[in-house]
Amino acid sequence: MRIITFNRPDLLNPLDVESGSELIKALDMAEKSQKIRALVLTGKGKAFSAGGNVRLMAQGLSQGIRPSNFFREVAVLLNQSILALRKLPKPVVCAMTGVAAGGGIGWALACDLVVAAENSVFDPGYVRIALTPDGGTSTFITRLIGLKKASEFFLLGKPMNAAKALELGVINQTAKPDKVLETALALAQKLAQGPAEALAQTKRLLNQANLGDLAERLEDERKTIEHQADQPDFKEGITAFFEKRKPIFKD
Repeated sequence: MRIITFNRPDLLNPLDVESGSELIKALDMAEKSQKIRALVLTGKGKAFSAGGNVRLMAQGLSQGIRPSNFFREVAVLLNQSILALRKLPKPVVCAMTGVAAGGGIGWALACDLVVAAENSVFDPGYVRIALTPDGGTSTFITRLIGLKKASEFFLLGKPMNAAKALELGVINQTAKPDKVLETALALAQKLAQGPAEALAQTKRLLNQANLGDLAERLEDERKTIEHQADQPDFKEGITAFFEKRKPIFKD
């Protein structure tokens, strides 16, 4: 087995060029290693991944950098990492600690099984800064819980706690916060002892049945979030976030 850990807890394990690149490299190494038969993906500290680095977004805006340029680089790597997780012919268990926000939700749900801490939360967040879903989240969530509940989640930006996620089938099980990794490792160990080729082919069949159009959907998400990032409402959303006030959207 191998544990892959997002290890920048001071920044709540942000989704950025560094984390996306490192995850892709780690998954590639795991795929090539005959010794690794299952993986666990987790985050250190209070968050699994808080999604996009809003401080970098704000810095870019203040420096006059076109937001879509910033998002393009990150979104391409995010999409590559999501596809790598799904195409990896080895099972991946997510040990979700704390919050998963924005594209961090995509990383969690791209795993084959998800064990979430009882105090963990899925927070879409996009609408609060006038952005749109990314990281395959619009596909994963809609297919897991249906259109109406997905609309409530994304359009209202309504966070989903672990209990509700379990009830709706978004995750596989919950665990005490200090037992999440242990529980995920136990599942990964069981998978690692299984028939590797049969598990790989089963994962492929499940992908084809449920996510055959994932690459297309990811590209649509990328183009859409880049477009939205260049709109005035995004600048207002980021500004309001740091000023700790309610945004005043005009578009």
